[in-house]
Amino acid sequence: MTSIPLGPGAVARHVLIAVALVALALALWKMAPVLLLLFAGIVFATAIHAGSRPLVRYLRLPPAAAVGIVFLLVIAFFVLGAWLFGKQVSQQASDLVDAVTQAWGKARSYLESTSWGPTLIEGVQGTASEGNPLARVAKGTVTVFGAFTDLILVLFLSMYLAAEPRSYRDGFLMLVPPRHRAHVGAALDEAGTALRKWLVGQLGAMLMVAVLTGAGLWIVGVPLAIPLGILSGLLDFVPVVGPFIGAAPGILIAFAQGPEVALYAAGVYVTVQFLEGHFVLPLAQKWAVSLPPALALLSIVGFGLLFGPMGVLFAIPLTVVTIVLVQELYVRRLGQTDTPMLRKTRRSERRAANDSPHAASD
Repeated sequence: MTSIPLGPGAVARHVLIAVALVALALALWKMAPVLLLLFAGIVFATAIHAGSRPLVRYLRLPPAAAVGIVFLLVIAFFVLGAWLFGKQVSQQASDLVDAVTQAWGKARSYLESTSWGPTLIEGVQGTASEGNPLARVAKGTVTVFGAFTDLILVLFLSMYLAAEPRSYRDGFLMLVPPRHRAHVGAALDEAGTALRKWLVGQLGAMLMVAVLTGAGLWIVGVPLAIPLGILSGLLDFVPVVGPFIGAAPGILIAFAQGPEVALYAAGVYVTVQFLEGHFVLPLAQKWAVSLPPALALLSIVGFGLLFGPMGVLFAIPLTVVTIVLVQELYVRRLGQTDTPMLRKTRRSERRAANDSPHAASD
C-alpha cells in the first residue's frame, strides 16, 4: 500500500483539529463542576416537569404555568414544613447527634475491653485528628456555604429548564450537523424519558424505605425512629453505598440500648433492603432502565473519583442517561436491535402509535 502525501494545508488542518480537540477536552475537564451542576439542574427539572404533566393533561394548564405551580408547591412544602416542624426536627436532629455520641462512647468502652479494639480506636482517632482544627472548621464553613449556594443555583436552573425544555433541547441540537439532528434529538428524548421514569421509581423506593425503616425501628424500641427513617430514605438516593451509611447511626444508637436491640435494628435494615431490592427496584427497573448492580457500583466509584461527593450523588442518573444515549446513538446504528432497552423502546413506540389520534381516526 502506498501512502498519499499530504500538502501543507492538509497537515495544518489536521494539526488544528487535534489541537482543538485537546483544548476542548481540557475545557470540559475544567468545567466539570459546572457541567455537574447543570446535570443536577436537569435531574430536578425532570422531576418538576414530571410533576407538572398531570396539571397539563387534566387541568389543561399551560406548561409554563404548570411548572411554576409545581415549583412553588415544592418551595411552599419545604417552607411550611420548616415552619411547622422545624423546631421538632431541629430538636430531634440534636437528640440524634447526642444519641450517636453517647452510643459511640459505649461502643468505645466495649472495644477497649477487647484485644483488637484499642488498635482500631487509635487508627480512627489518628485519622480524625489530622490537620489543624481551625482549618477544618473554616473549610467546613466554606463547604456548607458553597453547597447552599449550589443548591439555590440548581433550584433556579431546574425551574428555567423545566419551563422551556424544548427550546434548550433545540438550541443544543443546533450544534449538531443537520443530517444527524433528528437522530440525536430522538436519543435525547429517549434519555429524558428514561431519566423521568428512573426518578419516579427512585422516589417511590425512598418513600418506602423511610416509612418501613422508621416503623420497624419504632417497633423494636430504637429511640429517634422517625429521624432515622427519614435519614435512611434520603440516603437511599445513593444505591449500594447509601443504605450502609444510613444504617450505621441506627445500629449504633440501638447498640446503646443493648446488643439485642442492635441485632433487631440490623434485622430491620436488612429486611427493608431485601424488600426494596427484590420487589420495589425490580419493578422500577422493569418500567424504566435495568441497571446491573456491578455497573451501578462501578459508576459510583468512577464518578466519585472524577467529581467527588456530587459525582457519587448523581452517579446512577448519569449512568442511566449514558446507557440510553449509547444504545440509541451507537448500538442501534450498528443494527443490534435485540437489546432489552431497544425492545422496550420499540414497544413504547408501538403503544404511542396505537394511542395516537391519527391511529384512532384510522
